[in-house]
Amino acid sequence: MKVLLTYASIDAFSQSDTDWDYEGADSHYPLGLAYLHSYLESLGRGYEVKTEFLNNVPTHQCLEVIKKDIDEFKPDVVGVSLITHSRVGSYRVIEMVQRDYPHIKIVIGGMHVSVMYRQLAGAYPGIVCVVGEGEITLAELVERWEKDLPIDDVTGIAFHNGEKVVVTPSRELIQDLDILPFPKHEIFLWRGRQVAGLLTSRGCPYKCNFCVLDATSRRKVRCRSAKNIVDEVEYIITNYPTVETVWLHDDAFMILKDRTMEFCQEVIRRGVKTNFICSARFRPISREVVMLMKQAGFVHVLFGLESGAPNVLKQMRKGITQKSARHGLKLFSETGIKATAFLIVGLPGESAETIDETIEFVQELQDIQYLYYDDIGVAGIYPGTELNTIAQSRKMEIEGYGPIDDDYWLTDGDVPFYEVDHTYEQLSEWKTKIRDAVALRFIADRPENFLMQRKVMASIIEYAWRWNLSGFVERMILILNQPSSSSMAPLILRSGFIGEKNHKALNYIRTELEKWIIKSLFDKMETEERKAFIEQYNKQVDEDRKTIARWHETQRVERSGMSKVDAKENYCNDYEKAVINKDGTLINPVPDSDVSYMRPLFTDRRETKNANHDKESK
Repeated sequence: MKVLLTYASIDAFSQSDTDWDYEGADSHYPLGLAYLHSYLESLGRGYEVKTEFLNNVPTHQCLEVIKKDIDEFKPDVVGVSLITHSRVGSYRVIEMVQRDYPHIKIVIGGMHVSVMYRQLAGAYPGIVCVVGEGEITLAELVERWEKDLPIDDVTGIAFHNGEKVVVTPSRELIQDLDILPFPKHEIFLWRGRQVAGLLTSRGCPYKCNFCVLDATSRRKVRCRSAKNIVDEVEYIITNYPTVETVWLHDDAFMILKDRTMEFCQEVIRRGVKTNFICSARFRPISREVVMLMKQAGFVHVLFGLESGAPNVLKQMRKGITQKSARHGLKLFSETGIKATAFLIVGLPGESAETIDETIEFVQELQDIQYLYYDDIGVAGIYPGTELNTIAQSRKMEIEGYGPIDDDYWLTDGDVPFYEVDHTYEQLSEWKTKIRDAVALRFIADRPENFLMQRKVMASIIEYAWRWNLSGFVERMILILNQPSSSSMAPLILRSGFIGEKNHKALNYIRTELEKWIIKSLFDKMETEERKAFIEQYNKQVDEDRKTIARWHETQRVERSGMSKVDAKENYCNDYEKAVINKDGTLINPVPDSDVSYMRPLFTDRRETKNANHDKESK
């Protein structure tokens, strides 16, 4: 049997007229397809498998490549991995294969399919939908088709039998992930690539209101052994010597303290030399884990903060607080590991006040360790999420379509923004407000931006120097070359190269950089505008001093970044306390939906009930 696996065009690229050199990119690659490919080959049944990486190409190019593959490779089965953002391109692939190659079996899987399997099986009779993890299910399907046997005894699938949609019993999760072969990295690690992807675990125990991950993970974390993971790391860096960084794509890499430590210790014990990047949560975090991560080679950790407003964080049900975020970032600030904290505008509970709270809190975090922002996300709606349930209950209108419903996901429409409580224009305005206050590249666009961001200038300088930020570094070098800077240069260089912070040197550079930015702003101002700016600036300097003092006092009281030994008393053990059981489930489960605090979103109680009644797709 021959199997062709593919990931179709993502919507952002689908309408492009320009062919894309997808073999030359150093972007993320779909590990799900790589696992399916390697698992089928590992069975020793003689399956021939070909996998295409087509998510970043326009739809016309995607279809041309797949048609050429079918004509030359002649597969018996075509498998399409489908997420909501690639559903339109995937529909075109399905339609083309069904129209031009009706003899080929089509199987689809992925997050979107695991939620909308009934709809898709009904809309495209003849396809088979894989619900949940795909390795074992796909292998059983291929075996049945090879032997010309019925498939209705295969668990974890949905299909149309000619009369109705059949949904078989759900498949158990793969508990021992070590049984899986390493994903087929060679499909994606072309010559010269510097970043490889890897999964050390699967699943997340939480149910954030904007996320649909539980459709496949069932709110449970399963982990590979440290030995198995590091074996794969060594395989990658041995066979692909241009790889400099291994990106761990787990949904919550650090969620199990002991497992994280075992991995780091195994890397250190074997002397593996590479850089690691991971996604993580702000809880649990301990000094012991963070310091081991530094020793093991971690250079960048990406956190999902989403909001800095306590009420939005609570409704999100992510299980984090301002307090845990302060503590976590304080620890990472001591390591030299870069941190990123993603933001989303427009989640339930968002208001003008929560936007201001987010700006205030993000700037406090930037004062601890600078967080670089290029842009800010806006909340989108995905099937299977609580946001989708609320939007349907509130009959949220989509321009050119009408009230959102399940049928919308069969259209070619874009993934809609969450506009239940606010219009996209309002959300976009709030997004711009946050961006102007926290994104460095906008600091000199307007006087207001500079005045908002100047309080974290010291952190900006440290970040720019450490990460060689274009523009700022050049300006700092010019400052150092001034005769008046001769005594400061050694102190600044020591700060940049060995992390020895010198406040006198930082203040000197800060003053000179502020002069440079102010001069650039003055060049665009009239005399009266300059006078008004100077008045605002002097007032802002005084306010900033008070704000920073308040931040530092809060961190002192909360013992942010301190270990139990350092804090001695009033230590908050919640920072590092375990959040999941040994079986990967939450110790303190988060309820699906707290009707009492969802109630303000609805006009009456009947709508509240409607927003939570549809559990089938989850």
